[in-house]
Amino acid sequence: MTALIPAQTVANLLEGAARHGFAADDLLARAGLAVPVTDLDTADFVRLVRVVTLALDDELAGLQHRRQRIGTHAIMAAHVAMAGTLGAAWQRLAQFSDLMDNSFHFTLRDMGDETVFEMTRIPRREVLNHTAVDMVLVLVGHMMIWLGGNRRSYSAAWFDFPPPVHAPAYRRMFGRVPLQFGAPTSGLAFASSQLKLPVHRTEAEAIAYARRTPLDAFLPVDAVSGLALDTSLAVETALAAEGRLPTMAEVAATLGFAQHTLRRRLRREGVGYPDIRTQVRREMAVRLLTTTGDSVEQIAARLGFSEASAFVRAFRGWTGLTPGAYRNSEF
Repeated sequence: MTALIPAQTVANLLEGAARHGFAADDLLARAGLAVPVTDLDTADFVRLVRVVTLALDDELAGLQHRRQRIGTHAIMAAHVAMAGTLGAAWQRLAQFSDLMDNSFHFTLRDMGDETVFEMTRIPRREVLNHTAVDMVLVLVGHMMIWLGGNRRSYSAAWFDFPPPVHAPAYRRMFGRVPLQFGAPTSGLAFASSQLKLPVHRTEAEAIAYARRTPLDAFLPVDAVSGLALDTSLAVETALAAEGRLPTMAEVAATLGFAQHTLRRRLRREGVGYPDIRTQVRREMAVRLLTTTGDSVEQIAARLGFSEASAFVRAFRGWTGLTPGAYRNSEF
């Protein structure tokens, strides 16, 4: 995998641990990473965040005024998932976040065509560096995309600090939405028309997702909509029913297109069919591992792998962990 997480973000993360007496070199070694700090691929960064989170018992990695103990994100995810609509989910998210009384005040504001999820710094509360803001918005943004069935749930992001040297990397974290640095507050905006859309995940699925923070949140989330979402659902339906990945021609026929038309329209949306198939397979793997007692062999078969070893190799590539380690990695 290519390097995706800049060295500066890694250094910022380790600064929170250093404030609590943990040496950066030791934490890097625990995560199986080399010294000095370098750019990391997603799986390596996830592993380091996990090491730091467990060492500090803090899901915010020591970057804010008070610790957010392990399990807080899972409780929040469960609370949010019980909402019937995305609007109610965003409201629950803002209220829960504000109850934590840490370093930020959170609000949800109706701006007409857009609704804003905003975080404002509380005076005299410590915020160690801008990664403290990044982590909150990444976790919130990705979780809400996931709860909404992988529909893009926000349309802009802004930050209350100047552009960092690695500002181009923010496209990786926040996608193609407009970004603004140096704003008075930080936050996310989304179309108010989304407020009536349903929440697509159950409370149990949300807990399984969040209890591994930041494993799922920091994995690449190819938030899809429109035809890409329809394609994803067609792939997932076929895979669940038949235990095999459908061909592009089969999916095109299901959706009423010629294969070349589906390929062209997906390309216009910036996604390829192989990427969609991989994402569907990964999400189903995570769901089956966290919500069923099926063996690795059974899950491999349900996902269309010819043998369990091929599934193990693929899953390690997606998450940096084996299926067994992922299933046993509850906080």
